[in-house]
Amino acid sequence: MDLHSNPTETRMATVFLDKNDVVIITMKDCGVVDEYDLIDLNLVVKHKTDGRPSLKLFIADGNWDMNKKAKNYAKSQEKITQTIARAIVTSSRIKVALFNYMIKFNKKKSYPVQFFNNQDEAYAWLMSFKTSE
Repeated sequence: MDLHSNPTETRMATVFLDKNDVVIITMKDCGVVDEYDLIDLNLVVKHKTDGRPSLKLFIADGNWDMNKKAKNYAKSQEKITQTIARAIVTSSRIKVALFNYMIKFNKKKSYPVQFFNNQDEAYAWLMSFKTSE
């Protein structure tokens, strides 16, 4: 499998690297996500970005949930992930408002995170972190 091809399909998501080097992760209706799914996803992203820090657009719609081991794995990866900023898109306005309120109190994040219910707004927010090359 060529991980540099666009898009790359995993069991849980479609991963695409766009022309602005934004990693777009679109969740699938995959049921329960385990730690091995997250390891697979991280490896795909790492190969697509050649291990460089990146902007990530996470489209969280779909029918899925994470088991406890996956949640613990995700928490353990936050500090070492190569993320400049992450925008998370969900169709629920209530979830967006709730999560944005909650992240104000989380001072441990090593990169900016924002929730949106509009993909274009999320992408524009990510582009504000794009450094000129």
